[in-house]
Amino acid sequence: MKTTVLFLSIFFFLLITNKTFSQGEAAVPFLLLQPSPSLAAMGQTGTALPTEDPFGFLWNPAQLGYTSQNNNFSIIFYPSKLEWLPSFNLDLELNGLAFNLGYNFKELIDFPLSVGFGYSNFEIDFGEFAIRDENGNIIGTSSSKDSYNAYSLGVGVDYGVQFNAGFTFKSVTSILSDRPTGEEQGMGKAEPNVVDFGLLINVPVFKLIDEDISIELEGDMLLKPDFNFSIGYSKSNIGDEVYYIDPAQADPLPRMDRLGYGISTGFDILGDNFQMEVLNFSLTVEADDILIDRDTTGWEYQSTLSDLQFVKNLINIEGTEEIVSHIGLKIDLFETVSFSTGHFSGSGFDERKTNGYELRTKGLFKLWALWAKDPFTDFLRDHIDIRYYNTNFFDNHDWAETKMTGLALYVHNLNSLF
Repeated sequence: MKTTVLFLSIFFFLLITNKTFSQGEAAVPFLLLQPSPSLAAMGQTGTALPTEDPFGFLWNPAQLGYTSQNNNFSIIFYPSKLEWLPSFNLDLELNGLAFNLGYNFKELIDFPLSVGFGYSNFEIDFGEFAIRDENGNIIGTSSSKDSYNAYSLGVGVDYGVQFNAGFTFKSVTSILSDRPTGEEQGMGKAEPNVVDFGLLINVPVFKLIDEDISIELEGDMLLKPDFNFSIGYSKSNIGDEVYYIDPAQADPLPRMDRLGYGISTGFDILGDNFQMEVLNFSLTVEADDILIDRDTTGWEYQSTLSDLQFVKNLINIEGTEEIVSHIGLKIDLFETVSFSTGHFSGSGFDERKTNGYELRTKGLFKLWALWAKDPFTDFLRDHIDIRYYNTNFFDNHDWAETKMTGLALYVHNLNSLF
């Protein structure tokens, strides 16, 4: 069983996270897969750039503190089968969904506090494997899958600068075999619990300088610029160790540090009873480090940020044998269509690229409301957004390219109705 555990873990880990095991093997490596099509398109990021994505708290729980300022409910799922690395014909199927709830208590308690709750279920099904006897004869089959249920709480405080923090609990189930194999007794099943925590600071620079800064256009229209800078940190998969049958064969969890920064800038058009984000450009840079050190005598968890080289990893965006560096870019146009790209490299592997696009109804609802002038279209404009995501993962490696799609519903600003 030990050989099976390491083989599956190493194979899956190499393909998903682009990391080698120079620091040591880790169990349940699927915990490091970015399930969000939107964030995966931006170089598999999600720690430092504020996002409304319902999957966002899985990379940094503090995202819930940010998104709960305006987002009351959101849900995302995969609308079609998501097969990981389809060119290998391994039938590795991903299933995932997430939803967020949030509320801004500023009007109720006269304090700029927002609170968000997130839930996600994520699973990868490895399919069935043949079980053979000592003579090589097939005597049965065994199923293998990994999954988790994640529960998260985030809080945000907006005093000009937005401070956010969050905490996530994950209940993990990892089944390498649902029946005994060879001389092993019992099933190859582990059920560890892990926790994550994160911090996110967002600085609305132009708003702090002058909240009313704008450029006059023809008529009563105004062009309002925006510029934000953010910093994020998270530590994920904090727990003890994992074993499937024999405690003496325990392996560490993929404990990980993530640190990064984000920049977003753009323009809004403002008029009488009308506001639209015409253009927004976002950039984020992150570095992540698996905190495991293994040698011939065993393994141990490393301390926080023990391998990070700030200039090399986060300024020059160069990965090392221990650190994977990520960069993601996104352009949003008229709250209707977005284009994303990114790449990541490090831990002995070359650069891996990602890209994708996103379609939204928000901009269309705003134009519809401007034309119709009806309470129903006004409600859609102010409170509803539907988004479709389409992502290419490992875009520059035909043998590994994976298509990811997502469909999400967002409900905003319900506070104004009460």
